[in-house]
Amino acid sequence: MTSTSTSTSTSRHLTLEAIGKLAGVSRSTVSRVLNDHPDVRPEVRARVEAVIEKTGYLPNQAARALASNRTGVIGLVMPTEAVELFGDPYYSALVHGIQEGCTETGSIFSIFPFYGPRGQAILLPTLVAQGFLDGVIATAGPYSDRMIATLRDRGNNLVVVGHPADLRDLRRVDVESRSGSAAATAHLCGLGRRRVGFVGPTSTYLFGVERLDGYREAIVAAGRELDGHLVRLDEPNVDGGYRATLAVLAARPDALYVATDPMAEGALRALHESGLRVPEDVAVVGFDGLPNGRPTDPPLTTVVQPVVEVGRTAVHLLLGDHEGSDVVILPTELRIGDSCGARDSASRPS
Repeated sequence: MTSTSTSTSTSRHLTLEAIGKLAGVSRSTVSRVLNDHPDVRPEVRARVEAVIEKTGYLPNQAARALASNRTGVIGLVMPTEAVELFGDPYYSALVHGIQEGCTETGSIFSIFPFYGPRGQAILLPTLVAQGFLDGVIATAGPYSDRMIATLRDRGNNLVVVGHPADLRDLRRVDVESRSGSAAATAHLCGLGRRRVGFVGPTSTYLFGVERLDGYREAIVAAGRELDGHLVRLDEPNVDGGYRATLAVLAARPDALYVATDPMAEGALRALHESGLRVPEDVAVVGFDGLPNGRPTDPPLTTVVQPVVEVGRTAVHLLLGDHEGSDVVILPTELRIGDSCGARDSASRPS
């Protein structure tokens, strides 16, 4: 007990000079090893690391921050209440990806949820303050646009996840919403569905606008007429999908492309309550395919967006470790389930 306590106490008081003396190298060489600088011979690096491991040396984080002008801390800003944050599969996957990126870059992150204008006003001074964070990752949405504009205009190190209203001078990571939606709609048309409807978010959500554009593009490409009665918009959650689906049923669709998986969950409930079978009467395709998404009955055909990779890429882009463009758009992929009828169609003789 005493030896462990003494060792821990000693490790806290060790300096770079002391580590260098024990390893037979200079203070600057120890610093280069700690900062993973490539200009260190392998045998020297191994000797320094052996001393660090033996002594249990812990670098003074405050001193390192002053020397490198970095704190090692990233802020993740999301316009949501804490209850929604930890129950939402999208945010869960995004946080997972950011955690991976931080592990790869030797960083840590802190989550800053906020709700409404008052929450934004309280949070902004903390985010704008120089020296507290190495940078901010902000998720785009109708309630975060002003915050994103303020952080950008004040020169903060910023990366946006998603599609904000103002794209000027922003580094951001997003997914192919429009082309993914076009692929989902074309898939339904290719299965012989004649009246393909769209259920999606209101126009305040710009990712929903992109997904509606992709739907319209595919309908025209399939030689069908656009019918406004087959389009219904609501909030991008289960209840919104339920309401929008009940409304669109008056237009008698035989298929629905639903622009988020939570909305698709609501759509399936509305179809079931209306006495309609999926996929026999109405085929359904969603968009998200999140790792922790809720299972549906039948299992949902959906466009999978790589949210974990979005989070990981955002960290590397924020810290300057990403080569290439400041705008990264990641591809999506259509995953076939039982809700669209493709498996049944494939099993039937032609």
